[in-house]
Amino acid sequence: MRAALLALLLVAGAGHMGAGQAAVETRVPAEAELKSFHAYYQKRFPENHSAQPAFAVTRAGAGAPWQVTATVLMAPRRALKLLCRMQRIDFAYAPDKGEWGGGERVRQFVWLDRASGCVPPARPVALLQRMPDTELVGVLAQQGKLLDKARLLLAGNTGCARQRSAPFELHAIDVGASGEGSEEMVALVFRSARDGDATIWARRTGADYDAWNANCR
Repeated sequence: MRAALLALLLVAGAGHMGAGQAAVETRVPAEAELKSFHAYYQKRFPENHSAQPAFAVTRAGAGAPWQVTATVLMAPRRALKLLCRMQRIDFAYAPDKGEWGGGERVRQFVWLDRASGCVPPARPVALLQRMPDTELVGVLAQQGKLLDKARLLLAGNTGCARQRSAPFELHAIDVGASGEGSEEMVALVFRSARDGDATIWARRTGADYDAWNANCR
């Protein structure tokens, strides 16, 4: 399950490359690359012996240098109520030095799950900024209602009009301001395979969230 999820996350990221880019070549990681990663990882994270890394080896075309990366998903954990959290750590291999690096950037993913084991969905939601569990539960539980309400905002925004009826899936949750001088709000980034991204800025009132602004790309 975790290996399949890693593959889906890597494919999803690759799927947003520009159509005009050269075809990417791939290969399986060499045995030396695998061994060096496991030695490096165990030295960096000696307490985690159950890591199941997913490797990606790509290059832009013949003659280009190979880019070797590894991604590790840590075991999901239960947070508040239905909330589940999971960490993703990325590493990169430097062939000129013959060594691995990375691990400083830890990506966070969240979802709601009634099951006891916090089984990761195919596409968990990326958490781009720290948020309290109480707010995350509210945002995730109300995402569908927020998107429905935001359809009017999309229709009234010239940059979003074509996406007003697009099928969206929640891709990421961020925190920030929708414009200069604006108050800080929760930003829900919805992704459509057909029509790109739509960011819905939501304002909190008590335990509820209201769609306040939208922008698209």
